[in-house]
Amino acid sequence: MAGLPLRMQAAVWVFLTGLSLSAGVMADDALIWRQVDPENLVYMDIGEGTVVMELNPRFAPATVKQFKRLVKDDFYRGLSFYRVIEGFVAQAGNESDLQGSSKQPSLPPEFDQKPGDDWPWASVQTNDLFAPETGFVDGFAAARDTHREWLTHCPGVVAMARGEDPGSGSTDFYIVIGEAPRYLDRNLTIFGRVIDGMDVVQGIHRGRVEDNGIIEDDLARSRIKRMRLAEQLDDNERMDYYMVDTNSPGFEQVLEARRNRTDKWFHHTPPRVLDVCQVPVRVRIEPPPSQVPEQLREQ
Repeated sequence: MAGLPLRMQAAVWVFLTGLSLSAGVMADDALIWRQVDPENLVYMDIGEGTVVMELNPRFAPATVKQFKRLVKDDFYRGLSFYRVIEGFVAQAGNESDLQGSSKQPSLPPEFDQKPGDDWPWASVQTNDLFAPETGFVDGFAAARDTHREWLTHCPGVVAMARGEDPGSGSTDFYIVIGEAPRYLDRNLTIFGRVIDGMDVVQGIHRGRVEDNGIIEDDLARSRIKRMRLAEQLDDNERMDYYMVDTNSPGFEQVLEARRNRTDKWFHHTPPRVLDVCQVPVRVRIEPPPSQVPEQLREQ
């Protein structure tokens, strides 16, 4: 295995949040895994490291289509994270959001969607503070009422920035880096999330709160070296990502364990409520079979 990059020499486990499951909650063999569609994977290299994002064409088809085109056109190469607020968001692009205009087409607001008959739903909680019900759709934290469903602003979410006009989003995007700003739900288009490299995102250089996070000194900004779709990567750069199936019985066990905190450690037992943004969805990272030496495939 000496010829393989270090991260390919073993499966790596990461979490979408910093919270781990309580010891003994469930065995790994109770979980079902689904492969993340490589067509929806974006690799973003910045000075601090590599970030991998999963796009969501189910909820934001027009935004994902344009974002993919921009990535293929190398639009984001050399651009920076110009507005970064500690505990809130890290925003990047060509600053069209600040200028109020863009040479790229404006995007329709895709704040919520009417769900299709085949849309999976794993319920988390009813009577959430911000929605009648929260849950997961293919691993994405979501909310819904009787007619519409929408993605929620949990840490790691990727969304399109915009001005006052709901249809003014175009190129600039942000990543939620702090507490979940759920009041933004259904007001901005969420089109993806970070599934690997959130520690890298947290290393992005911050701006000052009193300056609304704007970093005036261009040299002080964290910069995007390149952004590529998985299909643009060489075999030795591409990884296979697997995510816990949030519609599986095993994941329901995870949810129930987090609702019902019975560990002896607790002096006061927490109430049986569960914030959808506080549910870790496990991700497994593996090299594709073609990258594993033949003598190791049989082991």
